Amino acid sequence: MIKTGATAGVDARGFTLLEVLIALAIAAIIATMSYQAIDGASNGAYRTREVMGEINQLDRTWQIIAADMRQVLKPDPGPRGLRFRFEAESLRSSGTDAEQILIFFTRRGWVNPMERLRSDLQQVSYRLVEGELWRDYLPERNVPMDQRDFEDAALQQLLLENVVDVQFRFLPLEWIQQRGPSVLEGPDYTRDWESVWPQQDRGSEGATALPAVVEITIEVEGMGRSARLFDITH
Repeated sequence: MIKTGATAGVDARGFTLLEVLIALAIAAIIATMSYQAIDGASNGAYRTREVMGEINQLDRTWQIIAADMRQVLKPDPGPRGLRFRFEAESLRSSGTDAEQILIFFTRRGWVNPMERLRSDLQQVSYRLVEGELWRDYLPERNVPMDQRDFEDAALQQLLLENVVDVQFRFLPLEWIQQRGPSVLEGPDYTRDWESVWPQQDRGSEGATALPAVVEITIEVEGMGRSARLFDITH
């Protein structure tokens, strides 16, 4: 005799409470691991964008500095004193606490796409204020301008943040003439170059001279130090 009924050949048992709890625990673990993976990937992508932004900003700063160094004018005595100046000094303190003008000079080659009646000369300075590197520039007025007037009137351009240090090294032209290629020999050949310009021991003669080569080193927090050499002889 064949038995019939709803339970024939079927296991009617459901899930126990323990099985449900285990399933929920596994699901929670998987969800946590997935969230951590997604969060880690998101943070990594954000940091990558942040680092790339900092690298691009540093590269842009070097491009601006290079453009300025290519156009530096030699100091020129004028009827009312030294008309064009080139003065520079390495940072004397920690970048986060500093408030110092690093370099001041006059450059030519200011682009004039509108062909206005104006000079193509600019007075330019770089200064560091509490870790921020600024470029200040002002049209050349053909008259000497003291530092206070320049700071008050100049246009200001923020180049870099979190700057720890800025150092200069200057190679005088006469060193090349006197020593020849030896001034460029060795792994640390800029170590003995001048750190201040004009040269302090040359008086008025030094104030009207340009260095042959300038080395600029910038240290940014989290990015380390980077250096560039610029030939400014024309």
